[in-house]
Amino acid sequence: MPTRRRLLAAAGLAAASSGCMSALGNDDGDASGDGEQSVGGSGDGAVRLERLSLQNNHDAGHQVQLAVEGKEGLLHMGTYELEAGSGTTIEGDWTGTTDAYRVNGRLDDGEIRSAGVTEGVGDGAECVRALLRIDDQGTLDIWNSASCSS
Repeated sequence: MPTRRRLLAAAGLAAASSGCMSALGNDDGDASGDGEQSVGGSGDGAVRLERLSLQNNHDAGHQVQLAVEGKEGLLHMGTYELEAGSGTTIEGDWTGTTDAYRVNGRLDDGEIRSAGVTEGVGDGAECVRALLRIDDQGTLDIWNSASCSS
């Protein structure tokens, strides 16, 4: 059961990052763009989020706070403890529903990273996979792929 402190931290994460947009490959975490998403199968940035995963490739354990947003607001909020070399898949209703999903993540007590899942995948994508990955240097990045074949 999450503690009150963790729930408040995750809620703060979602509130602080709402409306922000940053490129998936942006190393400094600065927001960019105009907040509009125009890619995806429906023309409004709506896709099916087939898989959402967390992966820790660092040699130390880390805590990741995760918030997933859709057009109607917050869909998921959680805090995950990842041991060195571990990973997990996050389950949610997004696997069967199309929406303009936004993923917000925070590593330990660091800065919030935020990205729309359709950023950079190209026109016509109907589904996307997203990965919040801690690299071997201990940096959190958000990756995506429109390759959804199992």
